[in-house]
Amino acid sequence: MIQRIFKMFGALGAGIGITLITQLFLPPTFLHCYGVKRFGEWLVLSGTLSYLSSLNFGITTYASNELTMLRKRGEMGKYRELQGSTLALLLCMICIGLIITSTVFVLPLPKLLHLSTMTATEASLTAFFLGLQTMAHILGGYYNNLFMVVEEPHRGLNWYNARLLSATLISVPLAILRVQLSVMAIGQFLAVLIIALLTIYDLKRLMGDLPLGLQGANCETAKRSLAPSGMFAMIFTQQFLVFQAPLIMLQLILGPEAVVLFSISRTVLSTARQMLQVITNAIAPEITFSFAVQDMKKLLSIFHYSEKAVFGLIPVANLGAFLFSPILLRIWLNRPLLFDPFTYGLMALISGAMSMRDHKQFFQFSTNMHKRLSVIVFFGNLLMIVVSIPLTIKFGLQGFMIAWLVSEVSQMGLIYHENKKLFHNDPSINFVPVFKLGFVMLVSLPICAGMVVYAQRRSLILVGAVAMVGMLLLFAESYFMFGLKDVWSEFRRRTQREASVTDIAGY
Repeated sequence: MIQRIFKMFGALGAGIGITLITQLFLPPTFLHCYGVKRFGEWLVLSGTLSYLSSLNFGITTYASNELTMLRKRGEMGKYRELQGSTLALLLCMICIGLIITSTVFVLPLPKLLHLSTMTATEASLTAFFLGLQTMAHILGGYYNNLFMVVEEPHRGLNWYNARLLSATLISVPLAILRVQLSVMAIGQFLAVLIIALLTIYDLKRLMGDLPLGLQGANCETAKRSLAPSGMFAMIFTQQFLVFQAPLIMLQLILGPEAVVLFSISRTVLSTARQMLQVITNAIAPEITFSFAVQDMKKLLSIFHYSEKAVFGLIPVANLGAFLFSPILLRIWLNRPLLFDPFTYGLMALISGAMSMRDHKQFFQFSTNMHKRLSVIVFFGNLLMIVVSIPLTIKFGLQGFMIAWLVSEVSQMGLIYHENKKLFHNDPSINFVPVFKLGFVMLVSLPICAGMVVYAQRRSLILVGAVAMVGMLLLFAESYFMFGLKDVWSEFRRRTQREASVTDIAGY
């Protein structure tokens, strides 16, 4: 298990590196080459078309989880039927996506999305190829996840990383050349499609005799897959409701400048959440493997030790990112005035709440016990968007952020109850760690804000020194508050035990 987790850590670490490269190079490059307003409109178009990713309908996640468990149990007849049927279902969804994407040529996009720097033709072409790129991502994602069936999830993740990197690598030189945004979208689509095809070739080589195509597909199995897959689709809709819908709303209410400001502040703080996701994503396959054979003791151990690790690092990562924000804005974008302690403090709290929710939902997510989770996440985020509209009109960006924070905390609490049901209300699962984390975040944030404001008035070097001291103090606080010593001891014990087993086998 530890070796598989190490491999996942490596692949996830590479993914974070690619994300950081994208975040470090694309925004300043686009801002320099296209300006604030044109970059804001690119973000709006990208966000709008990325909603098509919901056409995946959750098929990819449901299929990979269920196929992994069926193979573990030796139920190969059901495996063949489910694999062929889910692929057929996905291809139907992609066809629907292609039809929807084609409608951009008859829609007045500049008027609908308030695009002032693009002609109707450029907007339509850009949207069309961004839509095709999303379809290529859906197809590639299905095969990426199937690497888990052969217990090589890290390999699928590496191919996913390659897809993301290819889009970034093609974007930077095209932006420097100041090509039309439609040409940018075409370049990204071709890069993503090539990597998706290479992924399929590599997976076929590893799968051997296991089916990979449409063999065994039938309407009955496809219909049975719709309900659980659709619930995953409701969960994935949060990506649009939380990340893309706000961009559209802010564009319509406050304008492109607010879109860029919000996007940059979220990017800076999201780095912390992405680093914490490495832990959760690394153990996700182990959750599926343990649940497949009903090893609930091992699953409960994964729950508690991963909770200690994630909760203990949430203050360090999120408040640490808050402390370093003034430096990042000055070095990265050369715009230190974009830093506002209240706005970035709110974003740190939101990011911390999202990290908690991300971790908790994976235990439902990775076991296909996601029915109630889908309802909580979908309607929770939908309600958040509805409530935030009048708050944004009245209070601006901070009105939206307060609504977002309340939504994330509420969803996390409800998902925690679902975790308890998964473990048959085991008494060891309670809200004490959540209350501890809330206390640490709320007490530490004002102190961190005071440190930043004090240092920012003097010099950049002092801001860096204060940020380093603040992170060390946060780590010491979390180390004792959340029992990180126990996590390290358990990790060392398991590593030594697996090493001993390997040595004996080799002998």
